[in-house]
Amino acid sequence: MRVAIVHDDLVQWGGAERMLEGICEIFPDSPIFTSVFDRGNKELNKRFGSKKVVTSFLQKIPGWQVMYKILLPLYPIAFEQFDFSDFDVVISQTTRFAKSIITKPETLHICYCHTPPRFLWHLSGEKNYGLVELLLSKLRILDQISASRVDLFLAGSKNAQKRIKKIYQVDSKVLYPFVDLKRFKDVESFDGGYFVTIGRANKYKKLDLVQKVCLDLGVDLKIISGGLDDEMVVRILAGCQALIIAGIEDFGLTSLEAQALGKPVIALGEGGVLETVLDQKTGIFFQDQTVDGLKKAIQELGKIKIDPDLCKQNAAQFSRDKFKGEFKQIVASLVYT
Repeated sequence: MRVAIVHDDLVQWGGAERMLEGICEIFPDSPIFTSVFDRGNKELNKRFGSKKVVTSFLQKIPGWQVMYKILLPLYPIAFEQFDFSDFDVVISQTTRFAKSIITKPETLHICYCHTPPRFLWHLSGEKNYGLVELLLSKLRILDQISASRVDLFLAGSKNAQKRIKKIYQVDSKVLYPFVDLKRFKDVESFDGGYFVTIGRANKYKKLDLVQKVCLDLGVDLKIISGGLDDEMVVRILAGCQALIIAGIEDFGLTSLEAQALGKPVIALGEGGVLETVLDQKTGIFFQDQTVDGLKKAIQELGKIKIDPDLCKQNAAQFSRDKFKGEFKQIVASLVYT
């Protein structure tokens, strides 16, 4: 069985790239097709540098490293240019345009979708992008056409499953991402007296809300927003009182990472965290995405007892081996029936 793997882009190391690494472990001889690959990124080069990585014509554009977001309208076209005629199965993993590939009728296309594109479908809270909205309306049409080419959607959460159904009008099967438990195995947790929030500086992450609330309450806050290596991130998480998630997450992988260290999670009670956090047991949900709403949740945390072992047990349900086993079983059930 000849398998190809498709990924949106390799420009930063994050949750989607961890899942890509897991899929590559299932199909170790499979090449990766992606729009662009930043080989100057040490973490990405360490994980994927030894593999065959096929990039699109976007890689040849001078200065793409600073322009790759501006080149957004070209991404669907870039993925359509790849040739998969030598493969039996193509697995695209995406939050954006990797599913735009074109395969022959006899080639099976499985799309592991963590969410339809946030910026296209206003899933990050923005109502209108002004003049850019005309371009996005065209891209939304292309996105729906791309979705129609997929033979099977795997959703990264029930939250993503609902979005896929609403936007693409297709059913999907939920396959939860994994938390890399080995990263936390020999790490000793401690009480550093601070809270942590993690996320890139995107508006929907609501890092500013967390910062204001902690400032008002006079509690220490550490913000992890890229640029730190894995070891440092784990060390900071190990010493926190709790991880705070104030935005609506597609799944909530960071919530599982905190729980793997026995740490509770304070999260907005919407989106993917509803599938990863046990309210009042491994964390606390707040319903109002406001200063008062988050303040009350932080104060409530001090009034209840969170069992660190239960947090670890909850995270352990989302293991790498379980993910790989289920993924392999899904592919085999489609190919050999």
